[in-house]
Amino acid sequence: MKVTKEFYNELPEFDAYYQHIQELFESGKTTGANQSEGMLNYTKLSLTRTKRGLKTYQLTEELVDKVKANSTKNWLLISEAWCGDAGNIIPIMKLLADEVGGVTLKVMIRDEYPEVMENYLTNGAKSIPIFVLFDEDFNEVKRWGPRPAPAQNMVMEHKANPQLSYEEFSVELQKWYVKDKTHTLQEELVELFS
Repeated sequence: MKVTKEFYNELPEFDAYYQHIQELFESGKTTGANQSEGMLNYTKLSLTRTKRGLKTYQLTEELVDKVKANSTKNWLLISEAWCGDAGNIIPIMKLLADEVGGVTLKVMIRDEYPEVMENYLTNGAKSIPIFVLFDEDFNEVKRWGPRPAPAQNMVMEHKANPQLSYEEFSVELQKWYVKDKTHTLQEELVELFS
């Protein structure tokens, strides 16, 4: 199923999504079918990263200028509350939408719409977050995701030849995000909006 204007309009905007996942977590739940302790821990980490990013991330002037010069104002994020990468990435999209103005930033919870997610697979996997730009007629203009190229390379190498446990690898990936300080993400978004 493709994203239509009607479908898009029914999705929550970022603030409603963010409030929803915080309320879910406060009630001991997360998004998706897996409500295990592990998923709740991942949700807590992701929410902490999102909150911190919304307070501390700084947008580059180059990125803001590129987005202001771009006419695409219908943005879609595909995510889940427990997604570690999302916690590091989606604050930039939210800050950017607020900074530029006139942008609608909607969020689709991945596992609630498997027929839509089929259009946004990465190497056959339902990797998230995915960021999609639509024109006014809801033709897809561009997409980005699920993570900056160096982080994606780390994930692909780990999947091909795991040297660490998943938990240990997750720590290494998070160290990359902390060290990078969103620079690679913002550079890739400059390209996306060019």
